[in-house]
Amino acid sequence: MAREQSSREKLLQTAASLFHLQGFRPTSLDEILDQSGVCRSNFYYHFRSKDDLGLEVLAHHVERFVTKVIHGILQDETRTPRERIERLFTEVGSAVREGSYRGGCPFGNLAAEMAGHPEFRARLSGFFERWEEAVERCLADGVARRQFRDDLDVRNTATTLVGQIEGAILLAKAHGHGGPLEAAKQNVLKFLESR
Repeated sequence: MAREQSSREKLLQTAASLFHLQGFRPTSLDEILDQSGVCRSNFYYHFRSKDDLGLEVLAHHVERFVTKVIHGILQDETRTPRERIERLFTEVGSAVREGSYRGGCPFGNLAAEMAGHPEFRARLSGFFERWEEAVERCLADGVARRQFRDDLDVRNTATTLVGQIEGAILLAKAHGHGGPLEAAKQNVLKFLESR
């Protein structure tokens, strides 16, 4: 018999979906409660505020990303650095396609919307730094293995690559197809391998 979801899990799952599709600010607490089927008093048992819920949703997104992308792709030493970078783009493209190109990137969406909120901004900045550092290590491995150009500035290229992915996700969301992510992947790989 499947375990019944706790009210906390229902709130987190419902909020994550609504924040991703509608944005954090436009999503009301009443809407989250209505769609989750959780009563207001139960909400306040688990969370102090909608901001508190949003930060917990962000923490869950970060945890999944770290497990799936940073550990599962960028630090996967059974694959070459080139394969890891290519797989990173493929995985991101699959995730965006699964959402029918409507949701975009939950991290990028929150960064655009919540940059003025100190706690969200600090946590998002920390997340993006962690992602950039993982890309940087992968790129450095590619340079050491002579898969990538030897004059590569791995730190700046890592920041640029993450920005390229975020921008391509935004364009995929606007256009409603994965062409921008595929173009970004091809151009990044061409740049990394150019001599």
